[in-house]
Amino acid sequence: MSILNDVLLWSEKDLSLWLRDAARRLLLNQQLDLQDFRDLYALLKHDKGIEIPGGLKAVPLSADHIPAGGEAAFSVTLHSMSNLQNVNRIMPGQTLPFSEKGVTVIYGGNGAGKSGYARVLKHACRARDRGGDILGDVTKAGVPGGKPRATFTACLNGDVKSFHWTSGSVAPPELSYVSVFDSFCANAYLLEGDAAYLPRGLDVVEALAGKVVPEVLALLNEELNSVEVSLDILSGFDKKSAVGKLFQGFGEDTNRDEISRLGTLSSEEVERLGELELAIAEPDPILKFQSLKTSASHIKSLAKTIKEKEKFTTQKALEKLQRFAKESADAKAGVDAAALLLRAEDELLPGTGETIWKELFLAAKKYSIEVAYVGHDFPSEGEGAACVLCQQPAKSVIGRMQRFNNFISENATKVASEKKAALEKILDQIDRSSFDFGLNQALAVELEGASANLVGNLELYQKQLDAYKVWMLEAAKSLEWEVVPKLAKSPVAELRQFAASKIWKGRVYKRASDPEKLKKLSEELVELKARRLLVPLTEAILALHDRVIYRAKLETCKADLNPRVLSAKSKEIAGKIITDSLRKALDEEFTKLGIGHIKTKLKERVDRGTVKFTLLLDLPAAKKIEHVLSEGEQRAVSLGAFLAELKLSEHRGGIIFDDPVSSLDHVRRRLVAKRLVEEAANRQVIVLTHDISFLSELIDTLNEEKQIPHLVHHLEWVGEAAGVVKQGLPWDKTGYKERVKQLGDRAKKMEPWPIYPGEDLVRDVRLLYSDIRSTVERVVEDVVLNGIVTRFSDMVGVGNLHKITGLRKQDADDIVALWKKGHRITEAHFQAPNKEMPVANLDEIKNDIESIQRLADNVNKFRVKPIEV
Repeated sequence: MSILNDVLLWSEKDLSLWLRDAARRLLLNQQLDLQDFRDLYALLKHDKGIEIPGGLKAVPLSADHIPAGGEAAFSVTLHSMSNLQNVNRIMPGQTLPFSEKGVTVIYGGNGAGKSGYARVLKHACRARDRGGDILGDVTKAGVPGGKPRATFTACLNGDVKSFHWTSGSVAPPELSYVSVFDSFCANAYLLEGDAAYLPRGLDVVEALAGKVVPEVLALLNEELNSVEVSLDILSGFDKKSAVGKLFQGFGEDTNRDEISRLGTLSSEEVERLGELELAIAEPDPILKFQSLKTSASHIKSLAKTIKEKEKFTTQKALEKLQRFAKESADAKAGVDAAALLLRAEDELLPGTGETIWKELFLAAKKYSIEVAYVGHDFPSEGEGAACVLCQQPAKSVIGRMQRFNNFISENATKVASEKKAALEKILDQIDRSSFDFGLNQALAVELEGASANLVGNLELYQKQLDAYKVWMLEAAKSLEWEVVPKLAKSPVAELRQFAASKIWKGRVYKRASDPEKLKKLSEELVELKARRLLVPLTEAILALHDRVIYRAKLETCKADLNPRVLSAKSKEIAGKIITDSLRKALDEEFTKLGIGHIKTKLKERVDRGTVKFTLLLDLPAAKKIEHVLSEGEQRAVSLGAFLAELKLSEHRGGIIFDDPVSSLDHVRRRLVAKRLVEEAANRQVIVLTHDISFLSELIDTLNEEKQIPHLVHHLEWVGEAAGVVKQGLPWDKTGYKERVKQLGDRAKKMEPWPIYPGEDLVRDVRLLYSDIRSTVERVVEDVVLNGIVTRFSDMVGVGNLHKITGLRKQDADDIVALWKKGHRITEAHFQAPNKEMPVANLDEIKNDIESIQRLADNVNKFRVKPIEV
């Protein structure tokens, strides 16, 4: 089982969810930034029941993130990658083939698309570092492109299969058997500059203990220090009170509901507190009791008086008055109707039969019966009787007087008189009744302590009662009842309540006169005072309680920040893989890469919870590798460590190198090229590079090791797209034989040759001769000088100097002639119009191209052999 699989199983079994997320981040990103540590700290708190905003969720390390496990001898080699879509500006439809055995070299200059291909390979093969997200064509903003995707063809132990990769989805596990090394992966073998080798997987465990735990612990301590939990606010409460007892041992278990209950005082409790303070401070509580009792009696009497006055203003009283007034009015209307009928029978004076006339007639009747004709009926009909009103003989008016008497004696008139008398009686009662309830200055003083508006309300109520009396008397006469004056709410209930409160207060003073009862009142006062002190602090104390609870939860996070468990696992893994065999493999690789002076020695040490073995250097006192080794040497150390791991794991899958020689000098470039070609004898090796010098070293090494198969591609821009795959080397690195072949192919495309070539064809010929000239120069470099001096090389091949002797003059002249011809025809020179060199025809072109190969052959054929001594 691989180290990563061992780490995965361990994390699933023993680690918290946030640490598993940290392991994933370390595996995929190597270096975590401050935001990563903040996220991990938030996830740690979430594990402890602390809510975190933003919907952050842990994504634990899983089998989808690591290379697939399995037998070490399981072999996977890549055949091709194709159908790249939405990958940078790489042209769709490209196929990048790989040599199943030996070396595949992919060269791409800046912007040619190499990084796009490399990043897809890293993601698909689950590389240690995947180079970040893969973007589409950012120059086409706003145009939906879909997810980056690609198709891979690979050989799995002899079986060829296709795999589809899509960004954001789980990469095919089979492809993860292909290992990747690049500049980012190189840093993973050296932990933050320490001269310590970390096999893949162990670095994740060590970074958990040595980096993640300290950084998250620092964030925890920073927040712990920022959470204010000072208990100063709790001082000042009487410890004998319920509040004081509640705050003794204040902590996360303190009852919050009880804090809220005690920190809320009702209006009655506030009033009670004031009463107790006054009663306990009163020097003569019995005298105060008597005073309050008397005052309460006065106020109750006032309430009783007001209640008596209000009997005239009740709805029942109003309805009674309205009824009497209506009945009287209705009766009078009946009498008036009868009088009208009376006047209709004879011509009588106006008003006859009405009230005034009736009073006159009744007076005359009384005069007749009681004075003039005592003992006779009215009107008197006796001899000589006269009318009491006009003193004329009665005979002439007796009939009219009898009719008048009958009118007066009828029921309507009688009822009207009765109704009027009843109304006048009730109105007289109202008129004689006083509505004044006797509010005076003395009573106003005794009402102090009641509601702020009570005295004013009483004065207003008195005015309203007086006005109501006037209105009733007027309305009974006018019968206009529509607008009834509004009266304020009766103050009787409030007066009675205030009187009762005085009696209650009086009882408190009475109890205060008893020493035993006074003690209980004092205890009650202590409780209420403590609660009064708590009221304005309740919200702040509840907030303090929140912080205490929160801080207690934060403290529980420390249990997950102990590196000992991580250190133990690191030690366990190190015990399995850091062996003498590994040390020897590292020494061997270092020697091959030109850093054999760096010796290794297995020496266990524990540093902040991490276990590692150190590389003992020439300056053993140095703690940081950059203090001793150059950047190039550090890169060589990392590359050697990568190859040593492969050797010991018996890994048979292909390996990919993306710009493996960054920061290396020419000498070490050559050593790396040699080492990679050597490794190609055992496994598939794929190299992506933009370094033309390293490309030269690779090609030269492959040419020397002829038994190693190899395939070479280069990437180009075509139109608006990058990443177009071209077989072979770029023109500048192509040998003369390949150039001759390409020149011949270009000449064939010019067939059939016209009688008079046009401007475009002439331009093509001039370009062709420009390349013929450069090819002649390549023959001079490769054949005539026989590799003694080459471009992109830091040395002169003195060992081949004997091969340059004996060059025939004819061959030299032919070379110069062909070179000059190309020089004249090439488009690189501006020709004077009257001296312009005519372009060659097709047969001449073909002959010149073929002559290049003949020249090279003749140089080799007729070269004078050096004299052997």
